[in-house]
Amino acid sequence: MAKKKEQVLEELAKVKSIGPHLAEELYETLKIRSLEELVEAGQQGRLTKLNGVGEKTEKTIVRSAQRHVSSRNGASGKATPAKITAAKSPADKTTADKKPASTDLSKAAPATKTAQAKPAADKKPASSDLSKAAPAAKQAKAPASKQTKTQDVKKAAPAAKTKAQSNSKAAPAAKPKPVVKQAKMPATKSAVTGARPVAEKASAPSPRPSVSTARQASTPSPVASAAPSTSQGQEQVQPSPGPTRLARSLSARFIDTLRCPACGHDDFSVGSTSITCMSCQRQFSMQNGIADLAPPHVPDRSVTQRIMELRFYAQFYEDVMRPRLTGVVSDRTLREEYRLAADYLELDEDSRLLDVACGTANFTRYFAERLGLAELDGRSNLAQPLLVGMDLSWPMLETARNYLRREGLEDKVLLLRGDATRIPVKRGSYNRVHCAAGLHMMSDIDEALRNFARVLEPDGVCVIGTFILGEGVFRRFVKRVAEIPTKFHWFSREELHRRMERAGFEIVDESISGDAITLKARRV
Repeated sequence: MAKKKEQVLEELAKVKSIGPHLAEELYETLKIRSLEELVEAGQQGRLTKLNGVGEKTEKTIVRSAQRHVSSRNGASGKATPAKITAAKSPADKTTADKKPASTDLSKAAPATKTAQAKPAADKKPASSDLSKAAPAAKQAKAPASKQTKTQDVKKAAPAAKTKAQSNSKAAPAAKPKPVVKQAKMPATKSAVTGARPVAEKASAPSPRPSVSTARQASTPSPVASAAPSTSQGQEQVQPSPGPTRLARSLSARFIDTLRCPACGHDDFSVGSTSITCMSCQRQFSMQNGIADLAPPHVPDRSVTQRIMELRFYAQFYEDVMRPRLTGVVSDRTLREEYRLAADYLELDEDSRLLDVACGTANFTRYFAERLGLAELDGRSNLAQPLLVGMDLSWPMLETARNYLRREGLEDKVLLLRGDATRIPVKRGSYNRVHCAAGLHMMSDIDEALRNFARVLEPDGVCVIGTFILGEGVFRRFVKRVAEIPTKFHWFSREELHRRMERAGFEIVDESISGDAITLKARRV
């Protein structure tokens, strides 16, 4: 009797690293209806096709499912899968003890053939019989195959000659190509050089009147440094429409999203190493590719936040600290966490992504890799996605900048120093927000989530990676006690859902692996 869907989902959800959402996906996508089918799918490597399931998680699921199957069969008195395989195997017990069932089946074919010669002749030959019958078939059909092969060779010869003749005839027609190419080259070059100033004007950022007026009074910024050179006539060398123009465009788009953390206004004048709020006249540093719009004093910094601001910790965070933390609390590798987050974000060429608590920009750089920003041709006129990493720790951002320079992404990924509970960004400026391994360390979690919703446009995607309490009373108790000195908050799944919905999000999907959870939500 077939089980109902609710019974199958409940059975699958008991397996380690499988939550309700993954159980539903196993049922609908892979058509799994029992634990035995789950074990078989895991052994075939089909589980890795699902989001958030890597090789390590797949092995964990298979081991846990096998334990559930063996315990259930032991309690009901049924034979385990191993016993069933042994009973069906035609080989003797000594061979079965030494070698696996697949080898036994292949070796059992001759024995079965000698014991039951006549019935086997009536049926289709097994693979071993086919292999033995091959010589006879070859002897019977050898002349025909040789004749056919000879005829094919003879037929192919005229065809090859005809093809060679056609190629030799076509050769003179292909000779004028270089002449045509040389004739077209000067025209193409002159057209490009003639259209270059127009392209520069069309692609240059168009700031608001207040920003342009302030720029004339202040020192010219690197963002607008090409404007004077184009207005001085032919004496100045025209800048090529390459990465510099795209970098200026990205910087202008980035500055246009900012909001003053002091007064809340969004009009800035841009200097060489700073930006100034036109309302309150407060200056903010903008140098080495990092815009510093963090409040001067951040209250209630926890122990974990203070550790993140240590330069020594920032240098070893990505290569040592973060992978070890992931290995302790999750069955997924860090690379699998990157892939899952990128899949949930649904990145495309129109993405405007703010990566909150980016740290050394490890996730941010992976998103840039998925978008192909490092391989983007500088001569392309297509608009780039806007990718911004934000963190409160200055050492983390400096380390992130070094990684970005090493990978050739310093002009394609922008960095912002800011507080997650007071994000210095205008309302609805981004369509995607990501936060991994940071929400549990924030002083006001609800206020941070409300800021995530504020900077997102309607239907924008928010992906959060954090840690949950997990199973076991003692385990939960230890985590709750550890929260007191560290202020490292461990969520329950229900609590995280409730906080997200209260901030204005609708839960779309989630993936749980060990004590790690990655959650996808949309702004309502």
